[in-house]
Amino acid sequence: MHADLHFSVLGPVRLHRRGVEETAGQPRQCAVLASLLLRAGRPVSLTKLVEDVWGDEAPPSAVGSVRTYVYRLRRALGERSDSSLSLVDGGYLLRVQRDAVDLNRFKEKAARAREARGCGDLVTAASLLTEGLEMWKGVALAGVPGPFADQQRGVLGELRLACAEEQLACEVERGRYAEAAAELSALLVEHPLRERVCGLLMTALYGAGRQSEALTVYHTTSHLLRQRLGVSPSKELQHVHERILTGRFELPQHTERSAVGRNAVSYRTPAQLPAALPELVGREQEQGQVERLVADADASSSVTVCVVGGVAGVGKTAFATTVAHRLADRFPDGQLFADLQGDASGTDPRDPAEVLTDFLRSLGVRPDEVPETAQARELMFRGLLANRRVLVVLDNASSTEQVKHLLPGGPGSMALITSRMQLHALVAAYQALPLTLLPLSQADARSLLARRLGATRTAAEPEAVDRIIQLAGQLPLALANIAARAAYRPQLRLHTLADEYEASGNSALDAFTSEDDPVLDVRASLARSYRLLDPEAASLFRALSVWPGTVFGMSDAASMSAQSEQRVRQTLTRLIRAHLVSEIVPGRYDWNRLVAAYAAEQAGTDTSEVPATAVSHDPPHDL
Repeated sequence: MHADLHFSVLGPVRLHRRGVEETAGQPRQCAVLASLLLRAGRPVSLTKLVEDVWGDEAPPSAVGSVRTYVYRLRRALGERSDSSLSLVDGGYLLRVQRDAVDLNRFKEKAARAREARGCGDLVTAASLLTEGLEMWKGVALAGVPGPFADQQRGVLGELRLACAEEQLACEVERGRYAEAAAELSALLVEHPLRERVCGLLMTALYGAGRQSEALTVYHTTSHLLRQRLGVSPSKELQHVHERILTGRFELPQHTERSAVGRNAVSYRTPAQLPAALPELVGREQEQGQVERLVADADASSSVTVCVVGGVAGVGKTAFATTVAHRLADRFPDGQLFADLQGDASGTDPRDPAEVLTDFLRSLGVRPDEVPETAQARELMFRGLLANRRVLVVLDNASSTEQVKHLLPGGPGSMALITSRMQLHALVAAYQALPLTLLPLSQADARSLLARRLGATRTAAEPEAVDRIIQLAGQLPLALANIAARAAYRPQLRLHTLADEYEASGNSALDAFTSEDDPVLDVRASLARSYRLLDPEAASLFRALSVWPGTVFGMSDAASMSAQSEQRVRQTLTRLIRAHLVSEIVPGRYDWNRLVAAYAAEQAGTDTSEVPATAVSHDPPHDL
């Protein structure tokens, strides 16, 4: 769907409706519009808008003026527009389609150009960059007052200059020396201290057979750098000068091949999701959060990322798979899936370069066209997904470093990631949604067993059902283990089954061991999380097992580990990041009954110290 309203910031602030320019208002109203446009999809407080327009010199009437400007902008947008301006969470939120803003279209062209250049397609890269530069109609936010506009003019001006440098670098690499030299000469006059422009111009002049002019350019720039900044040219620029001076400068090897990347590939729509699972029980709130994230993605200028975490056995993979199937029709260009093996299951985490090879093959790249280096594969992958809507599911991620190479490069696509560890760096860098799955509530656990065993069977023995739920620590994996065994013994009373589980061994985990199917083995699942801990965190994990219950305080943990509270607080943070402990409120912690039982096994203590009655309460569901 194309936007009926378009906004321009690469020059004077303008508003166009179906190609016809309309007024955006007086300069300060344009300043408010610019502030909202450059933060589209995020609420901007009234106080922030006042600061953006007036800075520290706001008059008493500033608040009233901003409200008036917002009112006028709402009228300008119109009720039937695909753009809207509303008051949300104490701030003004402007929602626009991503391609409705010329800056976003410019950035998209620049991103596609980087992908094309990384794949060796200099023709396409230069063309895209030229198209992007032609979108500029002068200085960004021309005539717009206020400190925010001043700051953004500098940022956007640098973006424009970097794009111009990149475009001319492509022309130089293509061997178009004379044409590039003319444009670079003009650019260096405007920016005489720009060393990259100087180096490109020297290369272009040398390639055009004008060695003496190339040396003159170097001496002029070198003199200006020393005179104005008191610095010498960079080592890179000195190296270019030395090579040209001695006649040993090697010009870039250029070829006029186009479409080595995306255009050379007959795109194949992937459909790699694992088999759909039965409908989830008790995850409606979390599913709704992911669906809202996808719904808001159209207003975003970056890839949409969601990270699903939680204790071992809580159902992260099942959740991601189910949600992916529900969202599949929102991503018509395909769905990719990879198990990254970051769960310490005995194999090393998968190399992102290896995963990229699999992804590229799935997208239609022939084996002989897969680039040799990991960086080139990453660039080709993002180039193929540019302007497409693809869902990438990455299961069992080990770290942000592993994941970041596998993310789609632009808006429209989504990455849905599961991990046993909290991926803080991913959330910080990509504004990913962190979604923590908790053990099921008592009611949801009953529903799960009723669905698996039949409502008649569970309704006949409600007390036995509750005992089973407590024994399973309300974990979906443990409940599935019990349900699978009960399904093969339909004549067995659930009370008898609960008795068998309670008497199955010395550890609470003995009942949930599965020799024929490690997927259902709760102990094995917890062991994988335990192996991810550093020695100090593992030591505290074992020490906590002597506590007679599942809820403890900071001072309790310090006492059990014989360490200071400050030291224990830091170590508990690592257990929290591994989803083995959760913080209920500051200074109060909780862990699942089966996690506590596993800690007791590792410490060699008696698991009777962690009674089943300790988890009779519903776990908190606030995320």
